[in-house]
Amino acid sequence: MISKFDEVYEIMKESFPVDEFREYKEQKKLLSRPNYFLKTTLHHDEVTAFCAYYEFDDFIYIEHLACTEKVRGQGIGTQLIRDVMLEAKQRPIILEVEPPIDTLTKRRVEFYKRLGFILNDIPHYQPPLNLTTGTVELRIMSSCQLSDERLRKFRQILNTEVYGVEENFKL
Repeated sequence: MISKFDEVYEIMKESFPVDEFREYKEQKKLLSRPNYFLKTTLHHDEVTAFCAYYEFDDFIYIEHLACTEKVRGQGIGTQLIRDVMLEAKQRPIILEVEPPIDTLTKRRVEFYKRLGFILNDIPHYQPPLNLTTGTVELRIMSSCQLSDERLRKFRQILNTEVYGVEENFKL
C-alpha cells in the first residue's frame, strides 16, 4: 500500500526540478525532525496538495508547496499558505523561488505576491540536495519587509538547520 508520504513525494517529483528536492530516503527522514511539518490536502483519501515547512523561533520557512495538476487553480495552494500564515502568528514566513525570468517562474512569483509576499532581490543559493545536482540560484520571498541583516540571519539558519552546510555558504 502506498503511504501518504509516497503520494507527497510523487507530487514533489512532478512539480519540482530534481535539484530542488532530496532523494526519497533523505526527504522522508525530515519527518522525524520536531520542527518540520507537512500539511496535506486530501480528495477521496488521495493527497492532492501539500505544504512542507519548518518552524523556527524567529520565522517559518516554507520549503515546498505543490498541487497535483488536476486541482491546480482551485485555491488549494492558497489555502495551505493561509493556514501556515495563521500558525506563524507574528513570525515572518520566508520561501525560495527561482528568479522570475520566464512565464512559469514569473507566475510563481505573482502567486506569492498576491498572498502578500515580497520578492527580495538578493541572490540566494541552495546547496546541492543530492549527489547528482549542484548549487541552485534562487530568490527569497518574505511575508514582510526584512532588513538585509535579518534576511542574512535567516539565510544562515537555512544553511545550517535545513541544508546542513556552513552558515555563511554563498552569503
